[in-house]
Amino acid sequence: MRTTRKTVLVLAAVVLLAVGITWTIMGRAQGGASAQAPPQRITVVVTHVKPDMLSTYEDLIKNVANPALKKAGVPWRQTWATASGQGFTRISVTPIANYAELDQPNPLQQALGADGLANYNAKLRPTIQSTHTYVQTVRQDLSILSNSSTPPAFAVVQTFQVAPGKGDEFTSSMTSDYLPNYKKAGVKDFWVYGGNFGGPGGQILTVRPIAKYAELDQPGLLNRAGLNADAAAKIGARRAAVSTVIDNETARFVADLSFGGPQARTTN
Repeated sequence: MRTTRKTVLVLAAVVLLAVGITWTIMGRAQGGASAQAPPQRITVVVTHVKPDMLSTYEDLIKNVANPALKKAGVPWRQTWATASGQGFTRISVTPIANYAELDQPNPLQQALGADGLANYNAKLRPTIQSTHTYVQTVRQDLSILSNSSTPPAFAVVQTFQVAPGKGDEFTSSMTSDYLPNYKKAGVKDFWVYGGNFGGPGGQILTVRPIAKYAELDQPGLLNRAGLNADAAAKIGARRAAVSTVIDNETARFVADLSFGGPQARTTN
């Protein structure tokens, strides 16, 4: 369904905030540029929960799944929810060092055992309308990264469909038009992501964390950077010529269903 795909793509981007932080820290810890660090990927599980079963679902995640993942050695898990857009959606993200990890037994099975996992799934299934798994990777070349390891309360997410063969032009517009002006506007964190598996190709997701909704009442970032209306319109036209905005949404961080932080991987 279009709505399901749209919501999945938007929220997958939000939970990827942690990846950009990890990439920067790893590069510095190794004594080299962050570009020398391996690609940082995560698995994203987007779940549409039955409205009348939301409490049951969240109790299972908090009291069964998360303790089991910790026991299995998963360093962190972040959970997000739609603040605008399709409701009763929960998105969990966990890191993967490489694709070879996917060949290993499910961490839940490692911790709970086969019978324990079957019992958990029997309780979980009645709470779910649908679920989908994605793999995403940060585009550091298009991002602004700080050293903060604290998840934002909310995030503003845009999903773009880049026209075939226009990837380089989209990248050029981001690096020459948007990133310098966003920095002038005082933006400390702005993440851009591309998909690997589980979603349509040619889509780019941008994420800007915010502390509160009141920030949305402020002028646009290009205006805050000092551009007049004409200059901002020209920049927008250049990007519109090579891509289409599919969606604008917001998401909120769910602390009760999360644990750890991306900095945990730097100790490996």
